Amino acid sequence: MVAISRWFNAVSVTADAVAMRKIAGLSSVSAVQPVAKGDRDATALIETGALTAEEIVRAQEAEAGAAVPLGSYGPSRLQAEMAGVVEAHRRGLTGAGVLIGALDTGFQLNHRAFAGLELVGQYDFIYNDPDPSYNPATDPVSQAGHGTGCLSVIVGYDPGYLVGIAPRAAVAVAKTEDDRSETEVEEDYWIAGLEWLEWLGAEVVTSSLTYRDWYESRDFDGERPLISRAAQRACELGMIICNSAGNGGPGAITIGAPADAPGVLAIGAVDSTGRITRFSSRGPSADGRIKPDVAALGQGVVCVTPLTWGEYGRWRGTSLSCPIVAGVAALVLEAHPDWPAQMVVEAIRATADRAFMPDNAAGYGIVNAVAAIDYPELSGRIINGATTLGMSGVTLELTLMGAPHPESNHLSIARSDSSGWFKFANLPGGTYDLTVKAALGESVNYPSLTLPPSLPFDIVLRP
Repeated sequence: MVAISRWFNAVSVTADAVAMRKIAGLSSVSAVQPVAKGDRDATALIETGALTAEEIVRAQEAEAGAAVPLGSYGPSRLQAEMAGVVEAHRRGLTGAGVLIGALDTGFQLNHRAFAGLELVGQYDFIYNDPDPSYNPATDPVSQAGHGTGCLSVIVGYDPGYLVGIAPRAAVAVAKTEDDRSETEVEEDYWIAGLEWLEWLGAEVVTSSLTYRDWYESRDFDGERPLISRAAQRACELGMIICNSAGNGGPGAITIGAPADAPGVLAIGAVDSTGRITRFSSRGPSADGRIKPDVAALGQGVVCVTPLTWGEYGRWRGTSLSCPIVAGVAALVLEAHPDWPAQMVVEAIRATADRAFMPDNAAGYGIVNAVAAIDYPELSGRIINGATTLGMSGVTLELTLMGAPHPESNHLSIARSDSSGWFKFANLPGGTYDLTVKAALGESVNYPSLTLPPSLPFDIVLRP
């Protein structure tokens, strides 16, 4: 017996054709099907260059004197900044109190970036033992590399070199991907690992694995792949599943399973300019849904160098953009522990930078942790019509309309900052009236603003 799934009342076994015919004939067996092979794609986790001492020093010097909430990000700043994470860290959010589960090839946790790691659980589902690290007796040397690099993007912490997206989150790690080229990597390990993480209470799951070999493009409808059904079941049980879209781009429907599941956040990769990378897998799903869902930096991402104690490198692949989004989900959940998983997913999608024009390359766009934390929000800028400069200190009043009793209407007050920017955060959905208190007692009214969603807008006042 290879693996057991309690969700599907199923077992995975190794058997020849004769044995399979006998198993299929048992009265207790409803169906038999071959397992699928996993595929991390040719550019799943490719090192684009080791970090040099000079590069690290330059990155540290660039932050000298700046207010860095968790210590210098060093070369890892871009991946955090692009996802709105630096500002979330400034607010004191680090992922503390959130349990993240990782499904991957294995994990080497003796790197110095993991020195303060809160490890809740670990298991090797390939060999059924509690140690998911590299085993020289059975594993190829590369076995733990992929999982180690991906995990460090979330919880690695070594100021001046690497500050993870959610460095204070607790983690549980599952070794489910067999890196031996001659061995089929089975979906069953992944499903067993996911069920184990759900049993442990993991709230967010990061999986930089896709499954394609057994399927055709028409199969990626969220229903045909068993692994996609398992991921959807986990979403329905209240887990936030982040899965790499894959590295099969730029053709259409090159995503893999379980990224095709409706509830899964399928993650694409962008470069340092925000453009979708050529290798990032595209959608849509086979049944026409937008995929991937969102994107994050997946080119030149800084993570630990596996099989070292203190080295770092730059890597590429949707394998790296996936843990960035998983870390963002943990920050949102830390800020809103009462939010159900679906609310977190909605906030991440709705506040990404292409949310009003999603496509099947980058989905709803690059994630923004702070915007997701503040979702739903009403924001914009107060502008002096004569100078076109921002106006500070302008008072704005926001009233929720249509409440059963007038006294229960929700009234919020904000004032524009030095640049003229204002924001009302975490508003309940509904229709609002916005009143802007202009100079000399004048007021400007904006009735019937509906949330969510709403784009930031400028308010121009006469001098």
